[in-house]
Amino acid sequence: MRVPKPLAYALFVLPWAAALFGLAWLLIMRYPPSGVFQVTSPLDGKSSWINPFLPAERTTTPGKQPDGWIGQRVIDDPVYLSALVPGPYENVDVDIEYRPVNQPLMEFGMVHDAAGQQLELKPLYSSELQSEVWQQAEAQGYTGYVRQGRAAARLMNPDPQGLAVWDATGTFPEMRDASAPEKSYPVSLRGSHDFYLVPTDRLAVTFMLQPANRIQTTDMVAFQVFCGDNQIQQEAFDISGSRETRMGKPTEHAIEIPQAADCIYHIALTASDDVFIREIRTVSRHWVIGPRLVVGDVVGYATSTYPAQVWTNSRHIVAETFHTQGLQTVTFGQSSKKISRTHTLVRLDRSDEQRLAELTAPSGDVRFIGDGFFALSPDAFFEPKPPRFTDATNLDAERIDAVLTDYVKPDTLADSWLRSHFSFKLDPTLDRLRFVLSSPGVVARSAAVDVRRITLTYHRPAISFKDWWSTLRQELANAWHRL
Repeated sequence: MRVPKPLAYALFVLPWAAALFGLAWLLIMRYPPSGVFQVTSPLDGKSSWINPFLPAERTTTPGKQPDGWIGQRVIDDPVYLSALVPGPYENVDVDIEYRPVNQPLMEFGMVHDAAGQQLELKPLYSSELQSEVWQQAEAQGYTGYVRQGRAAARLMNPDPQGLAVWDATGTFPEMRDASAPEKSYPVSLRGSHDFYLVPTDRLAVTFMLQPANRIQTTDMVAFQVFCGDNQIQQEAFDISGSRETRMGKPTEHAIEIPQAADCIYHIALTASDDVFIREIRTVSRHWVIGPRLVVGDVVGYATSTYPAQVWTNSRHIVAETFHTQGLQTVTFGQSSKKISRTHTLVRLDRSDEQRLAELTAPSGDVRFIGDGFFALSPDAFFEPKPPRFTDATNLDAERIDAVLTDYVKPDTLADSWLRSHFSFKLDPTLDRLRFVLSSPGVVARSAAVDVRRITLTYHRPAISFKDWWSTLRQELANAWHRL
């Protein structure tokens, strides 16, 4: 039996037409001419576009939770979520639905490069700022929150007293001291540190550096000098040049500006923890270190360590040691805590109303990270900029009346659920995105964060067929390079 030509033709054409139609439909869905592509996941592990939070030991299994809702519970910090990029887009909007469980502060962000070095974190949630006492405000480009009754202009005032900063930058006050003779401070600081100094008629600081020679590679040191926010000097050099198994030769590095400006100078020293600072000499009457302070050991070269005794305006500090020689009792103001295990964070808080508290660690060999700054003597202390707003900040107790931040209060949903919105620019060559959810202190307070939905909306300008075809070719080129 012969099939009529029209029917045979139709039988031949229809499968190809259906295949082409299906391909065109898939291409238009993935590369819509409108320039908008949206995907949503309830974090049940079934989405091909959005993966659940990892690592698995810091979250519950994605899907239905014991109390009935669908999603994931975050129980440790931080966690990461990856997403498959549907094509070359310019930016992505992220909507996240979540519920804090005894967790006062959270941040959310995106890693902008494949190497994982460029992390952009943004404020996600603050139980302190959720109060109606705090009103969102803006003044000449500065955004944040002010306490009821305070003017929005408080955000512009660089006076650190009563001001906190959360993932934002403010202005540095202009300061200058009377001339003073050079003073020497013996120290034993390890690795990278940030120094803030008030100049006299000049800025003069000398660092005595010493490499530990614990590794066979060279010990590099970099110095950056800022006047306020403006970088004015930069220098990097190698200080080791030795492969001996003993401490290297001390080396001096001087930073001097003969005619200093009326600004706060910031010296950022970048080095590995195999580089020690043994002495600091300066003509500045007021100078501080922070928020990181590492009082180094000399394990392998001596039988004792250098004690830590500093004064700080920090209200909350975490301490950690990496050697058994650093196990000790740390005193912070009127409170004390024992560091009884290595590689374990110990949290210290104070609730007194004093401006400064003495911090001591008699055995040294400890790393401190505070929400303020550290001085080697109480007379040298000054506040170069406002304290950081952290998960331990108590705005009332610390008499804060303004917070400089771009935080936006989340939308309130039913049953205590919240929804926050973020926008990020995209690198069009990346085929996967990596997002970060940070819940500092979540383990210590036995808290959690429930996340039940993630929506990603990708954007690029609407395009003509010609531009659409160019976009498709760009994606094909990206796919070829990924092979």
